Amino acid sequence: MKIESSSLLRPRDSNEAVAPIAPLDLMAVRATLMRGGSSKGAFFDDTDLPQDPFERAATLLACYGSPDARQIDGVGGADPLTSKAAVVRLSSRPDVDVEYTFHQVGIDRAEVSTGGNCGNMLSGVAPFAMLRGMVDAVEPETVVRIYTTNTKQVTTARIPVSGGMPVWDGDCSIAGVPGRGAAIHLDFGDCGGSVSGRLLPTGNARDRVVLDGQALEVSLIDAATPFVFVNAADVGASGYETVSEIKANSELMDRLEMLRGWAAVQLHLVADAASARERTPNVPRVMIIAPAADYRAADGKTIAKDDIDVCVRQLAMQRPHKALAVTGAVCAAVASYVEGSVLAELVGSGKAQVRLGHPSGVLRVTAKTAMADGKLKVVSAQIERTARLLMDGFIYVRRSAVRKMTQEIRERA
Repeated sequence: MKIESSSLLRPRDSNEAVAPIAPLDLMAVRATLMRGGSSKGAFFDDTDLPQDPFERAATLLACYGSPDARQIDGVGGADPLTSKAAVVRLSSRPDVDVEYTFHQVGIDRAEVSTGGNCGNMLSGVAPFAMLRGMVDAVEPETVVRIYTTNTKQVTTARIPVSGGMPVWDGDCSIAGVPGRGAAIHLDFGDCGGSVSGRLLPTGNARDRVVLDGQALEVSLIDAATPFVFVNAADVGASGYETVSEIKANSELMDRLEMLRGWAAVQLHLVADAASARERTPNVPRVMIIAPAADYRAADGKTIAKDDIDVCVRQLAMQRPHKALAVTGAVCAAVASYVEGSVLAELVGSGKAQVRLGHPSGVLRVTAKTAMADGKLKVVSAQIERTARLLMDGFIYVRRSAVRKMTQEIRERA
């Protein structure tokens, strides 16, 4: 039978859908591979995955080829930025169109984390929902309201549409991604208290923390995803390091994980800071900050001091981030409005747009805040991303691997 180019992307009950191959020892999992911002991963319709949470986690691990440092037996790319999954479903909530759950799939460990959010993967949710028939395509622009189950917050996405399909080509460029694409506008709205329910989980804009006998001034801010911000010089760094330089500095990495453990305790995610790596590896996250300065980006280009407001370096899943998480950028922009925070001290006040210099270039975020009942409230946090469809079809996983990991995960729970 002749298959039209768009038929794979039609709703899963379409008569024109391509049937999966059916080996006895392999299971076909319907999936769409997409780049979202500077991340990449598989997008799944919630109904195409097991509903049992243990079996679902095991299926995702098998899809990505985990646990294995190279993820050679799956679609994972052996990097936290390419070991992410988005699960999307229609919503029964009256104020949103679809619901999205972010999954950080472990690489060399058989674990799947749903703590926090990924704004880069979020940028692919609206196009995916349109491709799968969850949302009607309205030209020239479709507005999709997305409820992120991880953070219980709503984001509004605006995407260009032509011919009943998302537009992929455009003039928008983002650091860390080659070429240009159609701009997807994300507004995180009131994103304060994503995990803790409070913009300032400790009640303070700045806290004094003692690590290994050394006192540090840090700010724990919970907006989009909770981040703990610390001046690079206070943890033995410059703030202009490359990803490989940070990764090679074991003392720095250990110090930052200790700080992350402190923040996890403040968020009531763990009782003991030392258990944070095992129990909540993805949330909270750490960002080191430094004054604006000229530095060389990953592609060899020089980022000029005058083009940024602050230099930032972020960790994710105990690895230095090659770019900057969208939620990290949003949290940093909001943190710059928090009077007394370590970031506000560097950036200064009153900036409508904050320019963040990261290892791959510059990320700009526009944020608005207001005072309500004597407390700072986030009104909006807007950012531009691009996304692209890469592949649609089925991921084939070993049934035996799913059964084994399901049992292991169930026993650990």
